[in-house]
Amino acid sequence: MCSYLHRAPNGVYYFRMGIPADLRPFMAGKREIKRSLGLKDREAAKALIPDITKTAHVLLKQAERDKAAAERAPVTAPKTASQIERERRQWEADQLQAELVADANFAADMEADRLAPIMDALAEGSEPDAAPAEIARAARLQILAERENAELDRDALLASVVERYGKNARASAIQNQAVEYSLDADAGEGKGIYLDTDILDGWAAERKPSLRGKDAYWRDAKLFNSMMGRKSVELITKADVMAYKRKLIADPARSQVNVRDRLAYLRTLLEWAAQEDIVLVNVARDVKMAVTERGEKRKDFSTDDLNALFAGPVHAKGERPKGGYGEAVYWLPLIALFMGARREEIGQLRVQDVRLEAYIDDDEKRQEVWCIDITDTPDDDALPNQIKNEASNRLVPLHPKLIELGFIDYLTKLPDQTGRVFPGLKAVGIGKKLTDKVGQWFSRYKQECGIEDKAKVFHSFRHTWKTHAVDAGIPERVCRQFQGHEGKDAADKYGAAPSMRVMVAAIASYRVPGLVIADPNH
Repeated sequence: MCSYLHRAPNGVYYFRMGIPADLRPFMAGKREIKRSLGLKDREAAKALIPDITKTAHVLLKQAERDKAAAERAPVTAPKTASQIERERRQWEADQLQAELVADANFAADMEADRLAPIMDALAEGSEPDAAPAEIARAARLQILAERENAELDRDALLASVVERYGKNARASAIQNQAVEYSLDADAGEGKGIYLDTDILDGWAAERKPSLRGKDAYWRDAKLFNSMMGRKSVELITKADVMAYKRKLIADPARSQVNVRDRLAYLRTLLEWAAQEDIVLVNVARDVKMAVTERGEKRKDFSTDDLNALFAGPVHAKGERPKGGYGEAVYWLPLIALFMGARREEIGQLRVQDVRLEAYIDDDEKRQEVWCIDITDTPDDDALPNQIKNEASNRLVPLHPKLIELGFIDYLTKLPDQTGRVFPGLKAVGIGKKLTDKVGQWFSRYKQECGIEDKAKVFHSFRHTWKTHAVDAGIPERVCRQFQGHEGKDAADKYGAAPSMRVMVAAIASYRVPGLVIADPNH
C-alpha cells in the first residue's frame, strides 16, 4: 500500500502527505502537502512517489527549523487559562476534522473507481452507457477535479521554489500567496472569529431568538464546520459555500427543502457578520437552492377522523397515558380544534391567562366573556412563555363549547391557582418546550384511533380550524387574530385589532358539522 498516493475523482493520481498540527503555522496554515502526478496509471504514479516524498520532507524539515527558532524566541508571558482552553478546543476540532477528511477521502476514492469509465468516456467526447444521474454526477466530479488540479499546480510551483531557493524564497512565496489568496481557508488562522461561537452569539444577542432557534443555528454552523473545516469567518469563501451546497445535495437523506434551509441559516449568520463589518461581503448571499420537490402538506382532519379521536379512550373513557401529561391530553386537542391555537401556546397557558374580559355587545350592553391571553409576558416562573412572533400576542374569547365541556370548571379546581393550566407538562430539550412529548404521544395515539395518514398531525387542528372558520364566514382579518398570524400586506399594519364584540360573535359562529364528542363528565 502506498500511503501518500491518492486518486482524484477524474482518475488522475496525486501525492498527499499530512502536515503535523504543530508545523502548520510554519507552512502557511496548510493541513497537507499535495501535488498532482498527472497520471492515471497507478504503477507509473507510484514510481514518482519516492522523489516527491523527499521533496516533501525537505519542506517539513524547514518547518521544523522555523518552529525551533520560534521556540527559542523570548517568552513574553505564560498562557492564560482561556488561551489553553481555546488551544485544547482547537486541537479537538483538528482531530475531528482529520477523521472527517479521512472518511471523505476514502468515500471519494470509492466513488471515483465506480465512475471512472463514465468520466473517461466524457473526456473522450463519447456518450457513456449509464443512467443520466450517474453521468451528471461523473461530470460534476470531473469539474471539481479540474479545479483541484489547478490548486495542486499552484502548490507544486510553491514547493519547487522552496526546494530550489530555500527559506528566504519560501518566506517570500508564502507572503505573496497570502496576499493573493487572502480569502482562502488555507491562508492561515485569520482573526479567530468563528461561526459557531462569536458570530452566533452576536447574532443571537441582537435578534433574541428562542432557545430552540439559537440551537438550530448553532447546529447548522457546526454542520458547516464539520463538512468544510472550522475556519475564521473572514476566511470562508464563496467556493466553500458552493462546495457545502454540493455536499448537502449529494446526501441522499436530505430533501431539497432541507438543503434550502441549511443554506438559509448559513446565509443569515454570514449576513449579520457582513452588516457588522466583520467580513467584507456575505459570500453566501446568492447561493440558494431551487426547490422543485413537492413536500407532503399537512392535511385537515375529516369529521370521521375527529369523531374517531374523541371516541378514543382518552375522551370517552377518561384514560390517561403513563407519561404524566395529566389533563393536557384531553384538553389540548379540543382547544386546538375550537380555538385554532398552536400546541405550545395552549400547553404553556397559566391559570391567570384565562380570565373574564368585559366588552359592549350589539345592544350596547356591558357583557363579560371568558378569554385566553396568549402572551410572552414574563412572570416569576423560571420558564417564560414562548411565542412565534409579535402577532402571536393576542387575547381571544373561548369557544362556548369548551366552557360547556367543563374547561372553566377544570381550572377552578386546580390546586395551584398561580401556576400553569397543565402542571403535568414538563419542559424538555434545549428549546424547553412543554408540549414536545405530548406531540410525540399524539402521533402514536391518533394511529391507535385509526388515523394512519402521516400528513395528519397535531398541527392539522389549526388547518382544520381555518377551514371551518372560512366555511362559517369568519373574515380573514378575524381568523388571523384568532390564530396569531401576521397581516399579508401593509394595510394590515394599520388600525386596531378586531374588537372583542366582533371576536365573540365570530367564535360563536364556528362549528364542525357532524362532530360528536364524548360525555364531558370524563
